[in-house]
Parts: sequence; structure tokens; C-alpha cells
Amino acid sequence: MLKVASVATREGRALLARLRARRLSPDFSTLRETLPIVEAVLSGGAPALARFVADLDGEEISERRLLVRPRPEKDVDPGFASAFRLARRRLAAYHRRQLPKGFSFRDALGVSFDERPVPHEAVGVYVPGGRAFYPSSLLMGVVPARVAGVKRIVVATPPRAFRQSRELRWALAELGVEEVLLAGGAHGIAGLVSVAGCTKVVGPGNRWVAAAKHLVSGLVSIDMPAGPSEVLILASGGADPERIAADLLAQAEHDPDAVCLLFTDRRDLASAAAAEVARQLEGLPTAATARAALEANGLTLVFPSLPAAAKEGVDFAAEHVELMGRAAERYAPRFTATSGAVFVGATRPPPSATTSPARTTSFRRAAPRGASRVCPSAISSAGDGA
Repeated sequence: MLKVASVATREGRALLARLRARRLSPDFSTLRETLPIVEAVLSGGAPALARFVADLDGEEISERRLLVRPRPEKDVDPGFASAFRLARRRLAAYHRRQLPKGFSFRDALGVSFDERPVPHEAVGVYVPGGRAFYPSSLLMGVVPARVAGVKRIVVATPPRAFRQSRELRWALAELGVEEVLLAGGAHGIAGLVSVAGCTKVVGPGNRWVAAAKHLVSGLVSIDMPAGPSEVLILASGGADPERIAADLLAQAEHDPDAVCLLFTDRRDLASAAAAEVARQLEGLPTAATARAALEANGLTLVFPSLPAAAKEGVDFAAEHVELMGRAAERYAPRFTATSGAVFVGATRPPPSATTSPARTTSFRRAAPRGASRVCPSAISSAGDGA
């Protein structure tokens, strides 16, 4: 299930070469597939979007009802509501510390310079819903925008997800979201621009969503054109194979294209983690998706030394990096230069708790953007993400 190979073998070297090659070329085929959809929705507006909702989401919705207002829901599990509100408070506390303050100064020639960050007028938050409802995707798109002072927030999500998930509708109302665009995928991203009139678009999604964000980035601001989710775990002696397996599966269950990697210098740890993945997979409700991801992009590589494993991991520049084991944790400073988010220690939330908008994403114009952050458990946000 989870391939295990040593880089000292021919098989291991071939697998490592394939990983390196992933970083050398954009996904041109998906961009080509997505371009006609995005182009049609940008030029055709609501009528075009309604056609794609019918064709791709399988829902017949009139163009006038593509944008709806969620109604409050009362009958949700109290435990879910409590956890959601806790995550919201923790996220808000984190993002308040990111608010840019701007600056002003007068140079030697007497010229005054003044930078004043201001909120975006309208932000679109994409929330995946093809396989499940991801509360953290909603939280991590909406909460930072609220903290930044954005007045109008539009959430785009597949219509079936909106209709079938009481928790989603409750969460939207809880966050004060007044507009929901009933469209998923690439057409949903384009609809946030042409139909909803958003000036910034954020949120995770599959490769078509990522391609659509890339294509609209010349018209509006985006967080990043992040593709299928990926995690790289650097583990040293003392790391818990059960936790490693759980976090690999937490990534694999999102998308058949998800990338799940374990780099280590311990063959026994690699084998134990692989065995745990197989064991935990049996009871996973999302086993079909996770199995497809692991078979296509799941890999454990055993290196001759931990420094060699860390160097390769830094070069890979993964979206989510986890460091497990005392020796592995010491490499956190190196990973911050290339990684999207770095999780130090085995007790912080898994990578599913950090969607793209949770990174140092600016919802204010003229604000500095961070490339990466170290996220220990004390400040990382809770929730199940996308």
C-alpha cells in the first residue's frame, strides 16, 4: 500500500528522481482542460456558470438563484458547535497578530512615504464539498478575512454540499456569511470573480480548482494556486508509527491526487509506519480515496542519514511539513525557508488542519506576505481540513 524503499537501491533512486521531476513542470494538461471553463464563465457570467453547474455539479439552478443566503440551522451536534467555536476563537487570536500596521517616513530628500493597508472590498472563499464538509476550510478562509476587516465575504461550494450538510449551513450562518455561490470546481472559482465580483479568491481544492485560481490570478488576488494537498513527514528515532500513519492518511483521504511522503533514516520505523497505514486504512470511512492517493503518490524513503533525508525534504518544498522525533525537530529552521507550513512535534494538529488560506495570507492590500511559518501546537488551529 505505502511503498517503502531505500535510496541506496535502484528502485529508491528511481522513486526519488520521480519526486524531483514533479517540481520541474506545471500541470499543463489540467490548465488546458480548465481554460475553456474559466474563459466561458468570465465572459458569460451567470448564464454560463449555470450551464456548468448543470453539467459538472449535476444541479439545475437558475442563474438568479446561484447566489443564496444561508438560513440558520439549530439542530447540529453540540460537540461540533463547541469545537467549531473554539477553533474560530483560536484562529482569530492567531490572525490578529498578523495584521500589518503599515508605515510612514520621510527620506533624505524630504519626500514622504506612507503605506496604509486596507481590506479587500470582497473576498471569495472556496470550500470543497465533493467528498465531505471541511469545517476548517470555511474557518480558515472566513475568519482571517473578518479579522482583516473585509466587509463582504462570498463562499463558493458545490450545491449538493450546501443542500445536504446541515453543519455547513449552520457554520455559514454562525460566521455571518450572507452570500453563498452554489458552484464547485473551476467554474466556482471563475464565478467568484465574474458573478460574485470578488477582488480576492482563497481556498483549497483539487487540481482543477488550483488551475482555475492560477488562471484568474491576473484579474484578482489569490492566496496561492495550491494544487492537491501534500504532506512530507521527516521522522527520526522515537517517532510514533501510529501518529505518522494517521497523519499520512489524514492527507490521503482528501483527494486521490494527494501526495503523502515519509522521509526517515530508520528502516524499522518506515516498515512500522507502513504497517500502521494498512491497519488504520481498514476502518477509514474515506478508505477508497485514501487508498487511491497512497497507491499513486504514497511513498516512504529510507536515507542513509537524517541530514540527507532533511536536505532532500527541504529541496522538495512541500506544502505541509511535519517533524517527528527529537532529532528531526531540530531541522525546523531549515524547512521554514521552503515549506508552506512546518509542524514541530507529534502533538500539533495534523496537516489537514491547515488549508491554504491559513498560511500568511494577506486580506489587506499593500500588506507584506509571508512565505512560511513555524506552527507549534500552541498556536496551530484545530479542525479537520482540506
